[in-house]
Amino acid sequence: MKSSARGVARFGLLTALALVLGYFDRAIPITALLSGAVPGIKLGLANTVLLYGVYLMDWPSCVLLMLAKVLLSGFMFGSLSAILYSLSGGALSLAVMLLVRRRPRAGALAIAVLAAASDAALLWRHPSPKGQLLWCAILIALACVAAVAVFAVLGRRPQYGIMATSLAGAVAHNVGQILVASSVLRTPQLLYTYLPVLVGLGAAVGCLTGFVAQRVFKALRLSGT
Repeated sequence: MKSSARGVARFGLLTALALVLGYFDRAIPITALLSGAVPGIKLGLANTVLLYGVYLMDWPSCVLLMLAKVLLSGFMFGSLSAILYSLSGGALSLAVMLLVRRRPRAGALAIAVLAAASDAALLWRHPSPKGQLLWCAILIALACVAAVAVFAVLGRRPQYGIMATSLAGAVAHNVGQILVASSVLRTPQLLYTYLPVLVGLGAAVGCLTGFVAQRVFKALRLSGT
């Protein structure tokens, strides 16, 4: 009974945290700045809650957490179309994180390959002005370098696997959303124009949130929580 009550309390806390972060995701100034450069982009702060769920709960509880986050955030802050896109991104992100948690180095390497392929697609077919194109290409190249760096770090310090999980989950969330958007809107060009940019931003944010999560889990272990 005690462990069950603790699990319910943890689930409620993570759900509430996801809703609060979802609100700030739409309110903080940096999100507005990014949206000006890339329409519709958000930092995805609420999605980081799933990362904690992957390491703190079993997979059925993680699925319920993802559904609760998507539905409640959608009805409170978004629309039915936003729920559809968030659900597709959340489902793919959760599935990828559950897999990468077992083999984090493989996940980091896969993201590096995806970022490199996205950079090539961007340079090959992107119709944007040269200045914006160069900025996006540099961003994705840095994301590729970050993934390779995480891969190298894990070779010596496997305990940093949470960074690879966060990295893969952030990128997978964007991939899932764009796949559904390109299908629903019948705009396959999103796959080689918009998606490469989101891969770069997702990798950058994923590395940052993964580092923060690593420090949080270390603090939790030290406190005996």
